[in-house]
Amino acid sequence: MSWHLIAGRKAPVFDPSRLQSVLIIKMSSIGDVVHAMPVASALRLSYPKLRISWLVEDWLVPLLKQHPAIDRLITLPALRLRLGGVRLSALREAIYELRAESYDLAIDLQGLLKSSAMSVLSRAPIRIGTDYQREGAHLFSYGVPGYSPTTSAVEEYLCSARFLGARTDQVQFDLHPEAKALASIREKLARHAVRASTRLIVINPTASARWKDWAAERWAALARALGKSGRVVVSGIGLQRDRNAAIARLAGALDLTGETSLAELIALLSLAALHIAPDTGSAHIAAALGTPVIGIYGPTLASRSGPYGQLSRTLWGGEQCTPRCPRRCPKNRACLDSISVDQVIEKARETLSEAQAAQPCSALEP
Repeated sequence: MSWHLIAGRKAPVFDPSRLQSVLIIKMSSIGDVVHAMPVASALRLSYPKLRISWLVEDWLVPLLKQHPAIDRLITLPALRLRLGGVRLSALREAIYELRAESYDLAIDLQGLLKSSAMSVLSRAPIRIGTDYQREGAHLFSYGVPGYSPTTSAVEEYLCSARFLGARTDQVQFDLHPEAKALASIREKLARHAVRASTRLIVINPTASARWKDWAAERWAALARALGKSGRVVVSGIGLQRDRNAAIARLAGALDLTGETSLAELIALLSLAALHIAPDTGSAHIAAALGTPVIGIYGPTLASRSGPYGQLSRTLWGGEQCTPRCPRRCPKNRACLDSISVDQVIEKARETLSEAQAAQPCSALEP
């Protein structure tokens, strides 16, 4: 097979039908990895015999562990500025594992210096990436056209699959909860007297970036109102425990913040009748699972990073602001304040009614 490694703006010349082994590089974060998952699914559907490897940070393995299109997961420690001896050892092992196999092509969907380094270390003779690359990544990978500030991240990543000749008309995430995690989360819910037939409304009120957060008192009012429609469960990571606990206490909701692993969060969202969240990873997990999601978006574009396939349920207050919202907002996040509690309650009840109408024989109880 004749390959021509050309980075930058010139497209590589090759025959996609002769691909045998491909490496996908998308190391973090939760939402970004979820957005990239349809690339593997599209490649598998078009090239059933293709061997697909994926390089990801170790803490995100539960997202990809069950993916039917991925033959091999290569894990590496989260690449931070400070790395201890143990982490450096894990990084060396990851690089050794990365180079233990040969690849015809690497797809860098991260588009950063660290991912470019990994694509070069992979020794793949052809390297492609997204059109929007930073930190000099364009010097190492050809950027497949398809980026715009308003294009969904999922569609942008799928441009690389189309570039390789794969069909992308049916977007599939292939995200599935682990059986062990499902059993564990059901046990945790049972300990709080939550029956298997109970309608679960899971809210994640705190984003990893605090400037995306809707006001805590609004979340509490929302959760209190939705308690009449189902059992409200508050989720989040340990660092969000204080804020989430206050919201849960005011709403009389069940607080599981910091009590679920990533695998258990996936399982919990797969059981939910509805998930409500700001622009954060859990919203994208729920959307990929097919769980109804209501997104509360202000400073980030819903068209770009909203729950895929569910933009009609996303409430976005950014019309009054500039397309690129600064983290230090001169308007004190008026975009988020413009979204009222009543708006979200109405959207939630509408969504729950639609879901119940679609399953008329289901026995759900608050």
